[in-house]
Amino acid sequence: MTRNAELKKIVAEVGEDLIWRPLYDFEQTRLAQGVGDDIDGIDPEFKELDFTDKTVCDLGCNMGHFSFYASERGAVEVVGYDLEPKVVSGAKKLARLYGVDNVDFKVCNFAYDDPEQTFDMGMLIDILGKINIGKGHMTAILLGLEKRSESEMLLTFRPEYYVQKHFGLTEDYFLELYPEAEIRDGLFSLLDFAKALFVDKWDMDYLSRPHPDDEQYKRTVHFKRR
Repeated sequence: MTRNAELKKIVAEVGEDLIWRPLYDFEQTRLAQGVGDDIDGIDPEFKELDFTDKTVCDLGCNMGHFSFYASERGAVEVVGYDLEPKVVSGAKKLARLYGVDNVDFKVCNFAYDDPEQTFDMGMLIDILGKINIGKGHMTAILLGLEKRSESEMLLTFRPEYYVQKHFGLTEDYFLELYPEAEIRDGLFSLLDFAKALFVDKWDMDYLSRPHPDDEQYKRTVHFKRR
């Protein structure tokens, strides 16, 4: 079986509806569209970050798009964690097919499972959003990242949400889920929430450039431990 045929088999086994980022064969033919939005990735594509000789965890890794990215840019070890066993199985097969031996993938509920190891850098790319926040998992997800990150944390998320519009929740109920949150004129700042959560131990850099669609566009935020 050719490598392209193996890739097609992996896509069929996982299912295109579970593949978040576009996936291409070795001739750059797109095999899976990817169900994620293009604006929900990395800005400015990690260019200001150094992965050289670092260990990295990629939380909510899906098929490993950013896990492989970190490896290509010098990370010595990358472990991607995801809840979906089919996705993890597919990502493992991709790593073998690509011949990448320093990237592994594991099934894990990283928001609530204790970490089995820690890493120089933890990544949380396009994971925090309306569904996870609205279901009350926001704080646990952020703390799950912190528990696994020794020196750096890289996140992308939308800076602000309207509580009623985006979560379909009353402000009172939202504050029951997140007592430390602040809501101003119906608007919740996830950026301020994350900064406050990590303020005692971490310094934050805001890496994203301005974008005209601020309500939709997710931003890249980098935390460095003091």
